[in-house]
Amino acid sequence: MEPYPVHPSRKAAKAVVATDENVIAIGSGWFKKNMNDTVNTQSKSRLLGRLLRFFLGVFFVTEVWPVYMEVTAQGAVIRVSWAIGLVLFYLLMHLVTVKFVSGIHPLVGSILAFAPFLSVFFIGYGGPAATGALTFLAVSLILASIRADPGCEVMSVPAMVAGKHTHLCCLLFSPIDWCESKFYN
Repeated sequence: MEPYPVHPSRKAAKAVVATDENVIAIGSGWFKKNMNDTVNTQSKSRLLGRLLRFFLGVFFVTEVWPVYMEVTAQGAVIRVSWAIGLVLFYLLMHLVTVKFVSGIHPLVGSILAFAPFLSVFFIGYGGPAATGALTFLAVSLILASIRADPGCEVMSVPAMVAGKHTHLCCLLFSPIDWCESKFYN
């Protein structure tokens, strides 16, 4: 019992102590809130998702490696430049998604994540752009399996650079991650 009655507006002001972009304080308890978590995923992917990402990445490495062995140094630089261009584009998209887009529908997120990759791959099919896109995808898949990043693997390189993971959906791996999280929990 409080010795003096407290006005309701003072109770409301006391309830929310501090607000931050990622942390909300209510009363004396701190609750972490992830502003970019549009899909209920765990913080790390499990064994099956990691293995599938790794082996698919190794498969793409075996597909692009012979191309790099057959082309000149200038051709290899062009192909790696396409891959670096995709890294820079996805880094920019990652920063925009983290800063400005707090909630995005999973289907829209997966389209947003794969549209640039697929457009570069299909526009440059059979040429250096497609090889660069597959190089980017192979590196992203292997890196996502090593880091155990859930969701979309093309966001693993930007997540490593920026230090924060964007939970965009992937049409192939997000259902696997979801099933594994339900199985292990």
